[in-house]
Amino acid sequence: MAFPPDAVRVASLTLKQITSSIRVQSPYSFAQTAYDFMGGMWAAELVLAAFDARESAAISGWIASLNGPAGSFELDMAAMEYDGPHGKITADPVVAVAATARAQALVLQLARAGDRALPGDYLTLGRHLHIVTAAEDPTAAFRQSVTLWPRLRRPVVPGDPVAMRVPWGSWALAGPETVLSVSQARVRTRSLQIREAL
Repeated sequence: MAFPPDAVRVASLTLKQITSSIRVQSPYSFAQTAYDFMGGMWAAELVLAAFDARESAAISGWIASLNGPAGSFELDMAAMEYDGPHGKITADPVVAVAATARAQALVLQLARAGDRALPGDYLTLGRHLHIVTAAEDPTAAFRQSVTLWPRLRRPVVPGDPVAMRVPWGSWALAGPETVLSVSQARVRTRSLQIREAL
């Protein structure tokens, strides 16, 4: 499904990063061991801005069309909390070197001199949202090696597009229920629990 209708405006966001890593501790010696199962996904709670009856109907229709967690939709980070790359990105880069699924390292082919990604920048690869956790200096050939979270969802090849100026992700409702609240003053609010659609 495409992006939500214009009536969907985010008033607040709680963004969660969920990993499949754990740390276990011995009840006897208190020695600890960390296990990294290499899984990671996004989850969020969206509180939608107050809206009028017409907008409320459009939102209700859109949510119903998702059929609970069965449907998916795209949501850009600007609609949530992101003002764009912290580094200078004049044009979206592409993948420069092939990488396998579950890889953390990615080499970007930047558009021009001076462009660079920085830790904390979001990017989209293959409909999935990632965040840059580390970034090397760009080379003279405008290539930059970055480390991502979560790991790549699928293999990538040179030339694959990377959305950095307006990153987005694929999302689905986290459960089968959604709630609309209407006050006596006719102020309508709606909270949505969503998860990355994998």
